[in-house]
Amino acid sequence: MELYPKLRRYCHVLAKNQWDGEELVQNALMKLWLHYEDQTSIPAALVNKIAHNEWIDTIRKHNKECLEADPDELDSDDTTSKIATRFEIIQRLMSQLTPKQVVMLVLKEGFRYQLAEIADIFSTSETAVKSTIHRAKQRLMKQVDQEGSPLIDLYWEQEEREQVEHLLHTSFKRQDPTILIQTIPLLRSLVKDQRPARSLHRTLIHSCPSRPVLKAA
Repeated sequence: MELYPKLRRYCHVLAKNQWDGEELVQNALMKLWLHYEDQTSIPAALVNKIAHNEWIDTIRKHNKECLEADPDELDSDDTTSKIATRFEIIQRLMSQLTPKQVVMLVLKEGFRYQLAEIADIFSTSETAVKSTIHRAKQRLMKQVDQEGSPLIDLYWEQEEREQVEHLLHTSFKRQDPTILIQTIPLLRSLVKDQRPARSLHRTLIHSCPSRPVLKAA
């Protein structure tokens, strides 16, 4: 298969490690053989799309397994309390901050990552990271007694909101944000030049024409 070297490189970029990368290659090849066996030529874009979808499925399956609570743990009042607190924190962050603000703030304050490390993860500058985190903290302080902002919802796609929520729960439960970091390149809402997932202009016209536009992260 002529596309194998490119597929292998792409899978390793997605998985960020050799073991998961090789497994992803095999899963993608299996899917190709099952559905495109009769085709003599397969476009590279299609091959990459299949690999990308396989990786998303892997992440979701992994998240589901990690979020299934241990029955023994559920008997512990302390553990139940921690789960409730974790859920409350995550819900507050996601209702008041943009996706990028949430993840950067969690990495900085929750997992003690340095600005340079976060900048490298997001392929941006330390100044940009520092500014995003500062705006996130300011927004949390201003909205301390509020449930959230309808404008923030514009930056979240429902499917990605659920995925990020699962990733945050898993990362906090494990005390390891690796799975969250690995998924960042796959989420539209976390790309470098983030834009609202829905029309901000249309919402402002119908809801509050005189209200100032929310500054994106």
